[in-house]
Amino acid sequence: MWEGQDLLCDLDFADDITLIANSWSSMQQTTTALTVEAGEVGLCTNPEKCKVLTTSVWNDRTDIQAAGSDIEKDDDFCYLGSYISHNGSGEKDVRVRIGKATAIFGKIRKIWKTSVLA
Repeated sequence: MWEGQDLLCDLDFADDITLIANSWSSMQQTTTALTVEAGEVGLCTNPEKCKVLTTSVWNDRTDIQAAGSDIEKDDDFCYLGSYISHNGSGEKDVRVRIGKATAIFGKIRKIWKTSVLA
């Protein structure tokens, strides 16, 4: 969803949502609004399944709350198969992907070693 001045404020995919804000107050306000609106159609926010990721630009590390509970803060987490880091680094994502590729190549090594002509 886009809000005034063409700022992206959320990303939706199936039953996942990512809220994006540039300040603590904006994030708390958006989180509260989401909880209220979801409640009006019979949905609820599960704070145990929520995470808050902040960057160095967002100096306030006060807890964000959803449904009356604090949301866990994380330095990085996996969203839709990709690791997102608080400092913008893609290092963990690259390491995980290389590890997965290494595991797959190890499994198909026997196939590569067999000769089709034998």
